[in-house]
Formats: sequence, C-alpha cells, structure tokens
Amino acid sequence: MPKPKPDEVIRHELVLGRSERDLLETATTAFTVNRIFTPIATLLSTTAGVLLVAGLALTYLERYLPEDWLNMTESQLADWFETENLVVGGAFATVGGLIGFLFGGGNPWTGAAGATAGGIYGGIVQESAEEAQAGGVPKVLSYTQFAQIYGAARKLNNLIQQLE
Repeated sequence: MPKPKPDEVIRHELVLGRSERDLLETATTAFTVNRIFTPIATLLSTTAGVLLVAGLALTYLERYLPEDWLNMTESQLADWFETENLVVGGAFATVGGLIGFLFGGGNPWTGAAGATAGGIYGGIVQESAEEAQAGGVPKVLSYTQFAQIYGAARKLNNLIQQLE
C-alpha cells in the first residue's frame, strides 16, 4: 500500500553552543587526521614502504650534495655528514621549528619555515666554529660571537684566494 503524501512540513532546528561546536570541531579534526595518517602508517609498516620513502628522500636530498659526490673519497663525504654538523643543525632546526610554530599561532607552515631557517643557521654556526678552530681558537670559545665572525672571515678569505 502506498504511503500518503504529507499535508504539512515541520522543520526542526538544532542550535549548538560554543562548547558543542568546539567539541564537534575537535572530533572532525581527529577524524581527518586519522584518515590521513592511517595510510602513511600502513605504508611505513612494510619494508617496501620504508625503502620507497628512503629512496624518495635520498633522491630529493641528492640535489644538495656536490655534483661530483659519487667521485668523492670517504673522508670528503664524511665532512659533509659530520656528526657535529648534523647535531648542531638539528638542534637549531628544532628550536627554529618550535619558535616558528609558537609565534605563528600554531600554523605548521610557520613551524616548517622556522625549522628550515634554524637548520641553515645551525649549519652556518657549526662551519664557522670549525673554521675558527682551524685558526687556533679553542673549541670551547669557537661558538662565541667573536669566534663566529672570525671563522666567517677566514672562510671568506679562503674563498677569495680560491677565486684569484
């Protein structure tokens, strides 16, 4: 038997308060994050997935290595990947990321920009300190402002001499 057509339409409206909207927004964000990170976690749980991600990362990072990196000796490559450089660059990247994230109002893009700037600055600090140490400044003092300027001046002087 067919259903009779309604003779009137009644509209019900639910109005959420601020706290209910905040709870709904949190639940929506959690659901979205779960939908995004579940495939990533699944990919990284397999050996093939880890190799794929590592290969893509190496392909991307290869552009930052010198052009003749395949012909470099092990000691030359070790200079590019010194533990001190990685530690200092990573520490500055972490601090830069936190500062960028906090001062950017929680925006992940400002955090990423801060991490990038911090990593670059950390690399510069470490290389200047190494150059100051090569010039005779004790290791403990090589991270001071004066030693950083001295190390950068030595590096610039070496570059000018190479260009002449």
